[in-house]
Amino acid sequence: MVYLQVAVSLALAFQSHAWMNGGDFSKQFEECTGVYNKPSDVNALSMGGYERQCTDLLIPLDSSHQRIGNFTDDQMGYIKSLVRKSFMEMLNNMGNRIKRTTKSVWRVREEIKARNGAPFQRYAEAVRRLKKSGEYDVIAQIHITVVPTAHFGPNFLRWHRLYLFILETALGCPIPYWDSSEDYVMKKPQDSVVWSPKYFGNGYGPVVTGPFANFQTPIGPLFRKINADGSLMDRYAIIKYVLSKRRVGDISSPTAKPISNMEGYHNNMHAWINGLMANLAYSAYDPVFFCLHSMIDNVYEIFRRQQVKAGIDPATDFVKTGQKGQSPGDLSKINGFINRYGQSHKLALQVQYQPLSQCPVCHGSKDKYCDNYRGVCVSRAAAPHTNAMEGILIADLMAKKSGLAEGAFGDAFPIFSRDPRTRGDPVQPVMEKKYKY
Repeated sequence: MVYLQVAVSLALAFQSHAWMNGGDFSKQFEECTGVYNKPSDVNALSMGGYERQCTDLLIPLDSSHQRIGNFTDDQMGYIKSLVRKSFMEMLNNMGNRIKRTTKSVWRVREEIKARNGAPFQRYAEAVRRLKKSGEYDVIAQIHITVVPTAHFGPNFLRWHRLYLFILETALGCPIPYWDSSEDYVMKKPQDSVVWSPKYFGNGYGPVVTGPFANFQTPIGPLFRKINADGSLMDRYAIIKYVLSKRRVGDISSPTAKPISNMEGYHNNMHAWINGLMANLAYSAYDPVFFCLHSMIDNVYEIFRRQQVKAGIDPATDFVKTGQKGQSPGDLSKINGFINRYGQSHKLALQVQYQPLSQCPVCHGSKDKYCDNYRGVCVSRAAAPHTNAMEGILIADLMAKKSGLAEGAFGDAFPIFSRDPRTRGDPVQPVMEKKYKY
């Protein structure tokens, strides 16, 4: 048995290199497990045992022997376990010969207010469980390490797709998407029901209501300052200027025009929520981060489907870049995945999205309604904010006291446009000239 393991290890040392450079690792995985799964070896390793053995051999975990961020060995082991579990799910669902049965896709992402908020409630409960164990913070910490390699370039969409997948694996439930275009079409988007205890909790000052109340972060208590700057998503603009394009380079930095830059629309939303969410590195400590990115990924998936209809393969639609860490074959810093896998069909097939809301049904939710005159679904308003001004002042105080306002935790998200309805008072100044869109 020892000889068998050594032989497979040597063979896959070369295959792992091929995988990192774009090889068909599902075939390599089947070759490995096929060796272990011979009748004579059936008792040598359990099902989970040889899956783990082959996964560890194929995934380039810690191949550079460089630690990402300031993770402990236990935290690195946890990230590795999530990668392994994610990797196994993708291969098993592709119908490889290890699993004879076909599993249905469980990652069906719905809008947060669909079914009167049921998808979000499930997500929130899972986040609270991970927060209590400390595992949510480990996953959030990954984002601190990738500011230059997962933003401001063509790696943005595919890297965050991988990031969503990893958190979803940890949660064990889908990450619902927040379609903020339903709030954008309100007269006062800041009054949306999403900023109530039923959903995200309060939007002004430290978060003290809702499922994420009293969450602590490396910067201090989780806090927000909604409607400060930037803009929520304008569905009309996305359809006209983003979904009308056909190449990733047409909707990605640095080659996209500002009005077609999907990362720019994303940055605007971060700036609109403001508070901790306005910070490039630490924004993932607010669980709203992942609902926002689920929507961005939803748009990306619609874009991918249109590419297929146009005869373009989304998995190979790469943008040439000299930016360090942004090339398809570079390691993603989600320990074990390379960037290009975020564009793969195998990953895309593991996720399904509920279609965007349409009048007159609007997902059948009590928390949104159809504006028949405009033909759009609109979020309902929550009870009026009674302490908005106090929350705004406290948010500014928290930003100054923590050093966030002065840039102690890195830059804020740069924006490319502002909703004129915003106040124009972000907690952290935007370094607009530093980044080009």
